[in-house]
Amino acid sequence: MSVTAALTALVACSSFCPLTPTAADFLSSGTDFQPPASDDQSQQPSVEFQMTPDQLYGQNQVDNTQDSIDNSNVDVSHQFHLHESSEWPFPQKIDNHIGQISGVSISKDNLVYIFHRGDREWNQTTFFENNVFREKNKGPISEQVVVVLDPKNGSVIKRWGSHRFYMPHGITVDHENNVWLTDVALHQVFKFDHNSGNVLMTFGTAFEPGTDSNQFCKPTSVAVTTSGEFFVADGYCNSRIIKYSADGQILLQWGRSTLVTGEMLVPPYQLWIPHALTLAEDKELICVADRENSRVLCFNINNGTFKFEINPPLFQRLFSVAYSPVADGLFYVLNDKNMDIVTETIAQGIVINATSLEVIGQFHPKYNEFLRPHDMAVSPDGTSVYVVELIRSHVRKFVLDSDIKNKFINQSNDSFKFSLDDIILNKYNVLENCPGLRENSGKQILVIMLIIAVGLFFTAAIFVTVLIYTRTKSLAHRKEVAFSRWQPRTLNAADGFTLGNIFNKKQRAGFEKLATVEVSEDDDDDDENDLNVRA
Repeated sequence: MSVTAALTALVACSSFCPLTPTAADFLSSGTDFQPPASDDQSQQPSVEFQMTPDQLYGQNQVDNTQDSIDNSNVDVSHQFHLHESSEWPFPQKIDNHIGQISGVSISKDNLVYIFHRGDREWNQTTFFENNVFREKNKGPISEQVVVVLDPKNGSVIKRWGSHRFYMPHGITVDHENNVWLTDVALHQVFKFDHNSGNVLMTFGTAFEPGTDSNQFCKPTSVAVTTSGEFFVADGYCNSRIIKYSADGQILLQWGRSTLVTGEMLVPPYQLWIPHALTLAEDKELICVADRENSRVLCFNINNGTFKFEINPPLFQRLFSVAYSPVADGLFYVLNDKNMDIVTETIAQGIVINATSLEVIGQFHPKYNEFLRPHDMAVSPDGTSVYVVELIRSHVRKFVLDSDIKNKFINQSNDSFKFSLDDIILNKYNVLENCPGLRENSGKQILVIMLIIAVGLFFTAAIFVTVLIYTRTKSLAHRKEVAFSRWQPRTLNAADGFTLGNIFNKKQRAGFEKLATVEVSEDDDDDDENDLNVRA
């Protein structure tokens, strides 16, 4: 074991946080941490990391001896490429009423949900030093801040959420299409029914930041499991992660605020603005974008124990992380530049192999880098990625290159198993989406039925012919067998069969009674005897 690895293990042991302590055990006194006041680039704190890749705490803490990618001759950083969709509208054309977009999420039916701030902007005057919202007197945002977009063309399908929110931040659509929202001004987390827009659950106290189990301080993100359990990243002040049961009871929590500069290693349970969460349920992981610590941390989904860290040199300020199970697992990371560090790194999306934890792709707008990127989401099939920027109406869509789909996505689909209902539904979808096929389907069915009928007719005809032939042959064979019983047993096979042999006295030994039914015309000497026999 190297010295670096030993020191790393020592730091990990000394800094491990219990899973069920009180809030005071998770939070620092507040004197050693002053988080950025807003999402504004001008408020970025100075971070002076001078680490080499092998010094990064917890990086690649899995056995990659056999599963890692061979990088000797392949530039893996450009292996997995996405390009900006030409079918998606230019960002400003989506809707002029959409303000700064802080969050994006994709529903199970592939609809794009965005959470925007209307006429509000978060800047250095938005909060007091104690994190209390300064502009409460303005009232809630009048615009419909939740907007549902068509994934094909970006057109607006639905809006809701007016006169309720003050400073929107994160949005998550769960497997039941419930919508989870966080508001950093209200310091609250909400669960909404997507059909009625009614509030199903509310967590936190409005406008009151806090550190106990019933309060948040600028919560940022929510991640929901298929069983209904959910995680909250509590976010700008407390820098902790809390796990809840499906009915809203706290199960466990971990993390605390920290600010570490220089070459000191950052322990895994000390976070600096956990800005986004993502679930990798197939790998039993909950992962967080630790924004100012420039890393992705992954923990066990059941007990919160630390599993591994992703921290390549490309990372600077991580605003979002998303996971897709396709191609054996991919992490998509939204990385922004740190203005306090001179670097050639641009604001872009980065693709990470979830097994080897290596960078396998990068993407950004065609002619430029992202400008103030804030959140991202991946479509259920893993082929599309949506990125929102803190600019009015900026929603960008990226899609995988066709060769990447064939290499990584289509091949993995071979292992999928479909039920009969899935096949029937897929057939229905094909007919619905192909008008030409729908119009011609009746004719095609008629032709197919005609071909089947003709085939059945010929099959039946052949069967009857074979049956008649077989029966005829069988009857002829029975007659031949019956007739052969009348032949003399002394007939020499070599002589063949002749009628004369039947009436040859020398050949008729033992067949006198048989001869009584025949009249011989060839043997005149025996006429008298024959008549006597008949008498």
